[in-house]
Amino acid sequence: MTDNAVTGPGGAAVQAQPNTQPPPRLPRTHTNPTIIQLLKSLPLISKLQKNKEIEDKNAERALKTLNHTQDMTAFPDAGSEAASLVTLDPEDLDRFRVPSFALSFRDYIYSSLAKWIADEEIKDPKNKRKALDDPKITSDEARIAKRRCMNGRKLTPWIVGAPWHASFPQSLFDTEGCVMVPLSFFLNENLQILNVEASTLPTVKTNPNPGETKGISILDVEKLSVRFGRELSLDFSQWTEAAGNVYLFQKERDEPNTGDAHSEWYDQHFGFYIAQNDKVRLYDAWKADELKFRQEHWACYGEFKGSRYDQAFALSEKQHAMMAEIRDMMATNKTPSGRDNGNFPKSSPNSKYPPRRSSDRPSSSSFPSGSGRSSSSPSDCLICAERGHDSRIHNDTSTAVKFKDGKATWARCTNRALVTPNNRVLCINWNVRGSNSICAHGKDERAHLCSFCGSKDHHALSWTCRPPPSN
Repeated sequence: MTDNAVTGPGGAAVQAQPNTQPPPRLPRTHTNPTIIQLLKSLPLISKLQKNKEIEDKNAERALKTLNHTQDMTAFPDAGSEAASLVTLDPEDLDRFRVPSFALSFRDYIYSSLAKWIADEEIKDPKNKRKALDDPKITSDEARIAKRRCMNGRKLTPWIVGAPWHASFPQSLFDTEGCVMVPLSFFLNENLQILNVEASTLPTVKTNPNPGETKGISILDVEKLSVRFGRELSLDFSQWTEAAGNVYLFQKERDEPNTGDAHSEWYDQHFGFYIAQNDKVRLYDAWKADELKFRQEHWACYGEFKGSRYDQAFALSEKQHAMMAEIRDMMATNKTPSGRDNGNFPKSSPNSKYPPRRSSDRPSSSSFPSGSGRSSSSPSDCLICAERGHDSRIHNDTSTAVKFKDGKATWARCTNRALVTPNNRVLCINWNVRGSNSICAHGKDERAHLCSFCGSKDHHALSWTCRPPPSN
């Protein structure tokens, strides 16, 4: 019986199978727990140097094995097994994603680490190379691209009688996502300017949104409002034109598969005012409320609530009626020839400004008529002392109102009421007519104080504390 034979069942001899499993691999780097702990405590630069040395030796072993396999006579010894690298901490490894950090260790970056850095950059969509997607163009194609050549076959045919169709540039959508675009921007003529002069219009840079690193360029609403007109500057026909375009603009902002869920609010909002019988006559009375509702919706994105509109419109009717009474009272102060009678309040003896001639005085109160057009005699504002608008244009404004000389105004308009800085209601009738006014309110219900400076010694339109408007 041979040495390799063993006894099987029944005493029969069985040939033993040779052991074909490779011997256990001996560690070359992490040889014992003490060495492992010392490797972990090495600084990053030492780990990089160590790994660079290990990779160089592993490359020599691999080449020796290749030569031995190809020619065992010339290269009788094969290369030993590759040694493992020192493990880098995950925090240090992530820092190599930052180019400036990797650049500071460029002399110690070994091949496997360089490969990892490149793979991470490829994963980032911003760093993907598009060489395969963008083949080189010919010289003729480059010429066409640089000259912005146009394809005349894409001309749009003119159709007689077809209505004008509003086209909204991308700049409007970008701006609406950051600030509420004024209604005046949606007039047909201004939309045409936004499309034709798109690349030359003034823009501003926004702050980055959460999760983003860069802002975007949007239209400079403040500068363009000087050219296009500000909110509340439109007459009723312009308002109707712009409102229709705003609705079409918002329809293009409806998310897919949501129907008209977004644009429906604008349909209900504008539709409420268009459905009113006295919308034209009361336009100046309700347009500030319309703007307020639109601003609230943009900021809070709340649902449409018709009862709020009904209450606001009813208040507008009452306000309009009250202003009509004030105008009637002022009309009694005029003679048939149009000259002032002796009862019209004159400048205070202590006034530092000269008395106004009758031709300089307005024939209406601080609030104009309810029509959408300016009256022949423009009104003087009881807040900023300017001519051409009434105090309601400053109703609940978020911007500071100033006089023409740059000083801050004293009174303000809140909820359609002329009030002091501490919210005490001022008497409009007294500020217009002074001591000749006939007031039906109680003694403490409305204050007889100048709406320009707060003095009780003179009324606003006596022009004692402010110079009369020259325009």
